[in-house]
Amino acid sequence: MLSPDYSVSGFARFARSIGHGTSWVVILVGLMSLAAACTSGADNGRDPDAPVETPAVTPVAQDSTPVTGTEPEPPAPGPSDPAAPTPGTPGRGATPEPTTTAGNGSTPSPVATAEPADVPSALEIIGGAVSEIRELSSDGESNVSVVSKERIAEELAEDLGDPEVLAEIADLEVLFKLLGLIPQDQSLLELETALLGGAVVGLYNHETGELLVLGSGEELSVKEEAVFSHEYTHLLQDVNFDLSSLFESAEDDSERTSALQALVEGEATFVEAVYAARTFLAEDLDELLAVDPADLAVLQATPDFLLLALSWPYTAGFSFVNSIWQDGGMTALDATWMDLPETTEQIIHPEKYRADEYPEAPPALPALADILGEGWSVRVDDVLGEAFLSIWLESFGAEAALAAQAAAGWGRDGYLLLDGPAGESGLGLLIEWDEPGTDALQFSATFEGVLDADNAFARIEGGEVTVAAWDGPGGTLAFALDGTTGAAGVAVAPTAEQAMALLDALVER
Repeated sequence: MLSPDYSVSGFARFARSIGHGTSWVVILVGLMSLAAACTSGADNGRDPDAPVETPAVTPVAQDSTPVTGTEPEPPAPGPSDPAAPTPGTPGRGATPEPTTTAGNGSTPSPVATAEPADVPSALEIIGGAVSEIRELSSDGESNVSVVSKERIAEELAEDLGDPEVLAEIADLEVLFKLLGLIPQDQSLLELETALLGGAVVGLYNHETGELLVLGSGEELSVKEEAVFSHEYTHLLQDVNFDLSSLFESAEDDSERTSALQALVEGEATFVEAVYAARTFLAEDLDELLAVDPADLAVLQATPDFLLLALSWPYTAGFSFVNSIWQDGGMTALDATWMDLPETTEQIIHPEKYRADEYPEAPPALPALADILGEGWSVRVDDVLGEAFLSIWLESFGAEAALAAQAAAGWGRDGYLLLDGPAGESGLGLLIEWDEPGTDALQFSATFEGVLDADNAFARIEGGEVTVAAWDGPGGTLAFALDGTTGAAGVAVAPTAEQAMALLDALVER
């Protein structure tokens, strides 16, 4: 269960409140499109022995996060691609003949025999295929069940009712509303409950080893098979690397938590994609991509920021894992579990992981609560990270590539979430950049542009030319760059005077 610390970022804590923080690793209906993309193209002329090219993945805003957005599309294997079914290869429910798996990016191959006659046999065969793809074995019999949506909803509702989880969700609601990321009149808990209750299709509990797949009937559907391949990868991760211990060791560091989550989900998505490419045929795609209208309605009612945030570990994680695999196959992935990425920046930019580049500590922030006066106190002291900045911009309408570019110069950041004496809230955020002369200006231009274009934010005209300010859903939002260091300061407070006081404490203009 969750520990009651407040040192986990809004990005990480949101994921923890609906994922590994409650012991469950979940997968939603939206993830199916990634696996399907692996089987949906004609021959692209790629060398059959070459690794999959890393797809262009846009960072979108981590302990087990559901996926709900549009997934990246890895190149579709053609007839000559060893990942694709070949003439004479059985269709769905069966797997290719055994092959030898080479390292250094050689495409892994699953192993199986004949098409299973029942669900338990099917699950056993799929588990064997996933083990062969990932080159890891499980330990003894697996605790696997195909269950109803009601059973999944019950498990998630029990975890969401935990007092520590509820406290974290309450903190996140304050943060998200101050930044205008969710409507002021909506409950984050209700949004999460609706999302998880309506669209979760699989879960793995890394504390008990229990694996649940949504399904019905005497045979597995295409979607159930794909979900199981993803969740079985989590089982292999747990057996071989001990997920509970890894998440516990990272829980006091929000960026490590987020990066670990991306590795966990990115690897499972990678294995699922390989499994789908080797197992499913073109006629399976419609079933794989189909979404129940009720589930679709839940997704459409979820704010963009939450969808992007929930998708991030799968999309960015997939790209990171694929990059590592291209360098050294599954052996390189095994080594990554022994030397975990430290930040979302390293996930987005694998070259920074290889160079061991990450900030040692967040910047020191002034005593912002004291600046606002008597009765104000610090509610949360934490870090956002590069991924949060990117999806923040994208959720406000920036094109995905532009949002990623604007956030890419992130060096480190820190924020304080503040409580007032009469129930007010405030925020002070300081972002430092790798190259202040360029990165700061690029972020500033994009940030101001998306807020100016958003109807929920009204630019406050006049005042000092070095400060941009808006009347926003959460109060006055003031923004400025430090004239010496280039650091970006963001302040949100109930009044313009309070916001300016916070901003002046953060940056020198």
